[in-house]
Amino acid sequence: MNLKDRSQEAVQAARKVLGAELSEEQKAALSEVIEAAMADAMRETAQQSGEAAVACCSHDKDMAHKIADEIERSNQALIANLSSLR
Repeated sequence: MNLKDRSQEAVQAARKVLGAELSEEQKAALSEVIEAAMADAMRETAQQSGEAAVACCSHDKDMAHKIADEIERSNQALIANLSSLR
């Protein structure tokens, strides 16, 4: 499931919790807020993963940097894909 689908599911869940109908503009705005929050969480998680790779592989700095670089590249590709959904 992609980010757009997940954010739309979250909008529907929020609508049910609030017990209110949302206009199309409100749904779109709420979806953007949710997508931004998910993207921020993914960026933070990727950064923490890179830091963990460096910490775990401190005895092999080259391997640690390779792992951290791969995590960063994957994260950048993910963010680019997510940004294109907006």
